[in-house]
Amino acid sequence: MNAGLMDQYIAVEKYTESTDTNTGEKLQTWSNYAYFWARTQESESGAESVDADRREHRQNVNFTVRYDAGITVKDRIVWDGKYFNIINIANIDRDMYLKIQTDITE
Repeated sequence: MNAGLMDQYIAVEKYTESTDTNTGEKLQTWSNYAYFWARTQESESGAESVDADRREHRQNVNFTVRYDAGITVKDRIVWDGKYFNIINIANIDRDMYLKIQTDITE
């Protein structure tokens, strides 16, 4: 892959869950894991649905980054101020790159 195609700066955030000692409530937080230069490929189509009288638009976006074993499907990507849920991670060229399939629902 041509490294020049990786021209978008993204952040990968890790999901953590802890328990509030006072109330016992589960707290869900996201923390920065790493920043990467990525190639982005937005799908040309999306899906739109109505759920509980609310219109939702869903779009798939693929990100290609240099290999990092710490990225999992529990993580999310932040790009251009938007949050993308990771659906699938494919190892490309024997640990050279990761192709991360994501979706965003707005």
